Amino acid sequence: MNFKEIIKKICEEEKINYRLISDEWCFVIEKEGITKYIIGRSFSLNDQAVSHIIDDKYALYELCKLYDIPIIEYRILFNPQREEGSNSLAFASKYFQEFNNNVVIKPNIGSEGNNVYHITKKEDLDYYLNQLFLNNYAVCICPYYDIKNEYRLVVLDDSVKLIFKKERLVVIGDGIKSKKELLMLKNPVYFQDIVLDNSYDEILPKDEKFIYDWHFNLSKGATATLDINEELKNKLANIALKATSKIGARFVTVDIIDCDNKLSIMEINSKVCINKVCNFIDKDYKIAKNIYKDAIKKMLDD
Repeated sequence: MNFKEIIKKICEEEKINYRLISDEWCFVIEKEGITKYIIGRSFSLNDQAVSHIIDDKYALYELCKLYDIPIIEYRILFNPQREEGSNSLAFASKYFQEFNNNVVIKPNIGSEGNNVYHITKKEDLDYYLNQLFLNNYAVCICPYYDIKNEYRLVVLDDSVKLIFKKERLVVIGDGIKSKKELLMLKNPVYFQDIVLDNSYDEILPKDEKFIYDWHFNLSKGATATLDINEELKNKLANIALKATSKIGARFVTVDIIDCDNKLSIMEINSKVCINKVCNFIDKDYKIAKNIYKDAIKKMLDD
């Protein structure tokens, strides 16, 4: 069940009128004279300025630092074609050296791990920055964090509705199956639509580890689990709720990483996307459906 099907089902069960406009990108929902909107996966709960701030990685970084909320470091690079970006490439080069030729660059506004590059060579830094600047007003650069675990929390009005751990896609060889077969067993839904090159037909030697992708994004093949101890859940929830309370965000996802036994926010997203996680923890979509239902009810009650 995809996002649109979940929202339609909720509206039908709750006797909420809905229409889809803008090539089915936007829901117009109505009940008892109240009209609200869902566009993409953004619900009309967050203040517009708040949504812009949390989706802007560098603005979010500075705001979290202002409120003493743990967050990974970001620096902003403006497009060199604009006046304020005149020293961006020189700054990036210096930053790259400062962090031992090991950084990550990404669009300042973006999601799902798209156009995110781990850079360890100067020539790659120059190349990928220029590629990113073709389509982005601003790019973020940060140190490369050797992430032990990454977690996503769904927060709705000072309440954590869901916490799950993202697991980078790693398979261990048995000396019999190919890389492709092992990956298909681990995440069949993702790989049913992915074309792998011939190198994945090779047998993975027994006990050899293969990491498919360095990202923890579910959109990049990572998997998810609810197996998190209560003490850690509480620590994660405290960080997420402090951030959303201070910033004034009502319905968001908060991504938190564990690096060197230190928990830090990586990003917050105003688009609440949780349908991919259903493949691993919510096959009947009850969790996702209940979260979205609560959000819709709060929208209509405002």
